[in-house]
Amino acid sequence: MIVKIFTGPANYSLDIYTKSDDELVIGVDQGAYLLAKNNVFFDIAVGDFDSVSSEELIHIRDFAKEVQSHNKMKDYTDTYLAVLEALKHHPSEIIIYGGIGGRFDHSFANLNLLKFGNITIVTEDLIMYLRKPGTYHINNDKKYISFFALEHVSDMSLIGFKYELHNIELKVFNPLCISNEGSGELKFSKGLLLVMHQDENK
Repeated sequence: MIVKIFTGPANYSLDIYTKSDDELVIGVDQGAYLLAKNNVFFDIAVGDFDSVSSEELIHIRDFAKEVQSHNKMKDYTDTYLAVLEALKHHPSEIIIYGGIGGRFDHSFANLNLLKFGNITIVTEDLIMYLRKPGTYHINNDKKYISFFALEHVSDMSLIGFKYELHNIELKVFNPLCISNEGSGELKFSKGLLLVMHQDENK
């Protein structure tokens, strides 16, 4: 099963969404309204719904099979709660649509959700996910691809990309691997890597 989470800010269109046969769809606050206003029936709406009007919430209830309404005074963000709900279903993958843009603190909080497992964040001009040590073939359809060490990365090689690297050490906060281009092979033996595919800002 793939769980697909649509969250705010709703600064994207549903053109980035491709329906799968085995999927569970969760709408979060503005993301839930984005689904509803596009007449998309979905499984679960999650949030405190403080960023939608009472009329929009009624519309959400018309399209969601289940609504999980949370108090505004809570310890976790709405998207965090949606990821916790997604994990209850033991998915093979979680895709978060949106979640980047608007308030930077919320964007940073959503980026940290990638550590929960096989999770990808997708917007109209950005795809990002984490990789643990191993060898990966990465197909990049965006203008740029960047790699950031969230933990010290050892024996890292980039082969076939525009800018190749061989057996380097990439430390946390080192911007060496920003704005590469093309597709290729990624290898490393230790650490945790954030991979970002990025188009030019629109």
